[in-house]
Amino acid sequence: MQASIAEMKFRTGPIPPWISLPAKKFFRHSSALKELTTSKEISLKLTTTRRLWSQQETTLLTKFYPTDTAIKVIAGRLGRSPQAVANKAKRLGLRRPLTLKRQRAAQARKNVDIVNERHNSPASAIPGVFPKTASGRAIWNTQSLHLLADLWKRLYSPAFIAEYFGLKYNTVCMAAKRAGLPSRAGFTLLRTSPTENPFAVAENATLASQMIARTCGITNTVFFQHPKDRRQQHYSYLGSRLVERRASGCFH
Repeated sequence: MQASIAEMKFRTGPIPPWISLPAKKFFRHSSALKELTTSKEISLKLTTTRRLWSQQETTLLTKFYPTDTAIKVIAGRLGRSPQAVANKAKRLGLRRPLTLKRQRAAQARKNVDIVNERHNSPASAIPGVFPKTASGRAIWNTQSLHLLADLWKRLYSPAFIAEYFGLKYNTVCMAAKRAGLPSRAGFTLLRTSPTENPFAVAENATLASQMIARTCGITNTVFFQHPKDRRQQHYSYLGSRLVERRASGCFH
């Protein structure tokens, strides 16, 4: 009689139960093995290979990166990611154009340099250079605030500054407060000028060291502050008031 597989016995024991399982449980189809091999090759290529920059791509990057063209647009033209474009531009030393905020800051620094050059000339001692409106009101811009600061650090009294520029006493005091000029308590103030040119008097070294000129990011005008306050005070007096009003919901 022919015995079944389940009844057959090995010398060491019975036949294992997996003997009766179908063959497809132990053998993988050739197409599945091919797909598996292909997917592994693709994953290895994606992680190990890196496409080098050609001369044409580098030329296009050098041409479009310093312009106002968006980085995403440049990356789309080159067929690369924005991060790859930014990294390549950094290695080449390329820079993006100045934004509007940086342009204003650069223009403000340029204006300060122009005003400083004018102060070194004799024309700065002429009262007529102080900007005023048609009605005679003072215009407190970068130039006029530097003129006020130059006389302030030379220990001239507010009364003399007001008379010299043809302004009112309270106008000069309020402008000095808004500009952040330091207190001069304990100093002997000059009520008259010892020379024809008030700017010919030497500056007080103590006051000059306490008057660091900065540009307010809100009002875009110059203001002065003590070196210890540089990390705490980021805006001028008017700029801080404007920030408080915006925070309270008042936009006027």
